[in-house]
Amino acid sequence: IRGMKYLRMVVAESLRMYPEPPLLIRRCREEDKIPTAHGGAKDPTIIRGMDIFLSLYNIHRDEKYWPEPDKFDPLRFTRKYSNPDIPEWAGYDPARWENRLYPNESAADFAYLPFGGGARKCIGDEFATLEATVTLAMVL
Repeated sequence: IRGMKYLRMVVAESLRMYPEPPLLIRRCREEDKIPTAHGGAKDPTIIRGMDIFLSLYNIHRDEKYWPEPDKFDPLRFTRKYSNPDIPEWAGYDPARWENRLYPNESAADFAYLPFGGGARKCIGDEFATLEATVTLAMVL
């Protein structure tokens, strides 16, 4: 599987374009403020118990984070990318998943979340992508 890097990137690109689930729902445990990107405006407050909906489909298809987001391009995971219009975003860096089989949320500073991210991330993400790669390799 380690020798099938392109096939692994095909799986990753498929998950970027068609995340399952396409929407994550999280509930705020304590009040917090979300900093605005451009200052000047008042920071919105997230109150305790509020539900937050994250559209992974939209994040993965946003031109701010992915050049030509509607194009199927598995090799995008080999190219570094940052957007000067979003200085607070660390960008995508392929070196951040160098010793792993698949890119993850930290490689794209949370702009790639096919299995969620952080403490609530799916614990079976590596197994699921590995299983998909093996299945695809056997079919091909």
